[in-house]
Amino acid sequence: MPDKNRVKYMNLLIEGASYAAIIGICVLIYLGAIRTASIEATEEQTDLMYRDQSVIATQIQQSVNKKLLFARGLAGALSLSPDISAREFSELCTFIKTEDASVVNMALVQGTTITHVHPYSDNSTFIGRDLAALPEQYEVLQLIERTGETFVEGPTRLFQGYQGFIIREPVFVRGGRQGAQGMIGVASIVFAADPFMEEIGLSRYASLYDIAIEAETALGKQALIVGDETTQQNAKAVYEFPFPGSTWTVSMAPKEKAQIAPAKLSFIRLSALIGGVLTLIFARYLHSLRRRNWRIATQLRTALNVAPSGFVMFDKDDNLELCNRRYRDLHGAASDAIVTGASLESILRAGLEVGLYTDAIGNEEEWLARQLLRGPQKGSGFTVALSDGTWMQLLEHQTPEGGRVAILNDITEVLCSRERATLAEQRLNDAIDALPVGFWLFDSDDRLIMFNTVAGDRLDGMKRNLMVGRPLTDLIHRRLEISDEVLLNGVRSGDETEILSALTGETSELEVRYNGDRWFKYFTRRTSEGGLVMFRVEISDLRRHQRELETSNCELRAALRKRDEAEARLQDVADLSAEWFWEQDADMRMTYVSEGFARMIGVDPADYIGKPRSYFVKSAHGSEDTLQKLVAKMQAHEPFLDIVYSYHFLPDRLSWIRISGKPRFDEQGVFTGYIGIAEDVTKFYAALREAEQADESKTQFLNVISHELRTPLSAVLGFNSFVANFEKLPSYAALRTALSEGGDESISTALKGFEADIARFTTRIQASGTQLKALIDDMLDIARIEANTMRVNHDKVNSTRIVESVVDQMHALAEEKGLSITLDLVGADIRADEIRFRQILTNLLGNAFKFTDAGEITVRSRVQGDMAIFEIRDTGVGIAEDRIGIIFDRFAQAASGTNRKNPGVGLGLAICKDLVALQDGWIKAESELGVGSTMTFALPLWCDAN
Repeated sequence: MPDKNRVKYMNLLIEGASYAAIIGICVLIYLGAIRTASIEATEEQTDLMYRDQSVIATQIQQSVNKKLLFARGLAGALSLSPDISAREFSELCTFIKTEDASVVNMALVQGTTITHVHPYSDNSTFIGRDLAALPEQYEVLQLIERTGETFVEGPTRLFQGYQGFIIREPVFVRGGRQGAQGMIGVASIVFAADPFMEEIGLSRYASLYDIAIEAETALGKQALIVGDETTQQNAKAVYEFPFPGSTWTVSMAPKEKAQIAPAKLSFIRLSALIGGVLTLIFARYLHSLRRRNWRIATQLRTALNVAPSGFVMFDKDDNLELCNRRYRDLHGAASDAIVTGASLESILRAGLEVGLYTDAIGNEEEWLARQLLRGPQKGSGFTVALSDGTWMQLLEHQTPEGGRVAILNDITEVLCSRERATLAEQRLNDAIDALPVGFWLFDSDDRLIMFNTVAGDRLDGMKRNLMVGRPLTDLIHRRLEISDEVLLNGVRSGDETEILSALTGETSELEVRYNGDRWFKYFTRRTSEGGLVMFRVEISDLRRHQRELETSNCELRAALRKRDEAEARLQDVADLSAEWFWEQDADMRMTYVSEGFARMIGVDPADYIGKPRSYFVKSAHGSEDTLQKLVAKMQAHEPFLDIVYSYHFLPDRLSWIRISGKPRFDEQGVFTGYIGIAEDVTKFYAALREAEQADESKTQFLNVISHELRTPLSAVLGFNSFVANFEKLPSYAALRTALSEGGDESISTALKGFEADIARFTTRIQASGTQLKALIDDMLDIARIEANTMRVNHDKVNSTRIVESVVDQMHALAEEKGLSITLDLVGADIRADEIRFRQILTNLLGNAFKFTDAGEITVRSRVQGDMAIFEIRDTGVGIAEDRIGIIFDRFAQAASGTNRKNPGVGLGLAICKDLVALQDGWIKAESELGVGSTMTFALPLWCDAN
């Protein structure tokens, strides 16, 4: 008992020490993981800060650059009109300034004096203020005068009393050189600091970072816009970017130390806990194995003692090392001699002394010498008869160390069973004889040694009875003589040698027909002694059933052929159809897609087999609601019909698919998947979009044309009503009074007034009528072009003469608006329709005069290759970049909406484009908003081959 307790305490000590070591290692791993996660969190915070810093810097640059554009636009406009009035300056600033809440005013400084401000009402007190009295601003003005460069000044104290910035842009005489000699003033854009900070969205980051923004001017002055010096000193990220005359620096530092994400911290804790628990469980499992091995060793010793056979082990000197209780019991009175270390000879002699070994009586020494032998000369399975009537079988083996291990089995029962085995053999022979199948047994020479009653029955035609000793070849010969048909492996055969080889080789499928319709099948197997066993089974019924089965198979094959033909017809329909069939399993994975998919989409269906339905909807465009409806239907295992969604089967093409599907269920009602059809309806969808666009264009056309027709028509009707009711005119009343009361002079004056009114009304009616006619002519031209009924007569046209004629006709418009017209033409004969050429020039020049209020119109021509190039350039308002690409479209204009300064329906340029194309030419437009536009078109030169 003390030994058992000591082993128990030792096991507990070992297990406790191992568990403590595992817990310590897990704690170290957990602390390391926490450290790594903390470093990663810090790096992620730093990366986010750099990204946010880049966003802030970008917002600042975009906002300041936008204001720089305001300043340059203002300076450019002022260079064109250096003597601009205060009202014109305000109108110009209103036109330039967009919705920018941070810009508080715009000004013009000439010399050192503020001469113009906008808005005037809020800043009129600043006009006339001399900036030379302010050293800081005077220094900036001197720097601009020396360098002629733009300067961003600030942060500085504005005249309004709060902090802000000033962008100063030098204004030069148009066409003059830059520098002090050509500068006529400085345009200023003033914007407040607080709205500017709101515009760049700095408040969004205030809760995350300490931010400092510093500006350093070209004069060497530094000032903090936002933040303090402590933030600059502690900054983790610093970003510099230049502006004209200054450099700005954004410094940032996080407000709080980076924290590990709660989810990640929970994951680390959970992982460490699970790892520790699993390791402890594994350690406990190893300790249980160790205890189990100890128990197994104990149980093995116990099992040896309770084993029914005697067990003994001797060393190489035949001294006893180990034995079980059964070995001692077998020696009876001689068991006292069996002690550890006793020699085999002493144990055997002790047994001989008590008469234990019955078969050794009378020849003890010889028997003893045989027992002491080693190796094969002693014999295997040596038996020993004991005095109590027991027979023991001695099985002995040599150990690797040279000793011997012996097992003594009680074979008394085995010897008794031999007699029972003889009886069993006789019973087996009787059973074989009673078998309902034929049975033959041949020796290794293929001679008959045994057969049963069924095998010995004589068939019709047999001449003698079956006898033992008959060779297999003779048996085959006799059977062939009386058979009606022999099939070997399904083939008719009569070759005895072939049949014999198949039977002896165990490869036969031998079937024989006797007595008309009695069929027998023969089977052979080799015995362990090299003999041959042959069985014969009657298969007459099986043959009959086989014939019936063949008849049924013929009918089945015919039905299958009809089914295959029907499937082939269905496949032909599928191949010709614009639709394709699809199937998917219960997990919504595609299992089949017909070839129509490859024909319509141009993608191999095999690329989508095995992929889930969600794969087809992950990159859809504009059909999210429809896809949610489709997914909901499939999740509910409901049928759906004609659902349309979009998908990029090919990277460069968006396809619109119409799909219908029906769920499938097995006999137990379990959902097994979907089957359905799909169709590419991209063309129909595109047609629908075109129809919608056409309807939208129609609506736009009706809105524009109704407005444009109503305007001149209202003028015609209005002024016509004045003419029709002339008696209500004041001039007519004055004339009538003069006729009745006045003299000749008063009558003449009144008559001239009345005639002036009538002339003015008829002139306006004539102008409106002309506008209506031009609009109707444009609509008719568009209709002829679209109907392909527009006819052009290609002829030799002197382009210079026609251009000068059209320009001469429009001199009145130029003089009315105070515009100058410059011509720079080359003499070139072109192949064109003179009337349509005039129409193109008239439309383009008319647009130039319409949208130009000041400056000049330039008409140029040149020869390039086999084409004559014509340019019409103006200094008008220009065209926005987002509308330059649509001005040649029908009803499209540079300015949208019906409330426009210049009337029109947007047909002129569209007609020009079509007329130029009909004359084998081209046309394009270039424009800059606020600077002007250039319309360029080309027509082929005339050559004698024409």
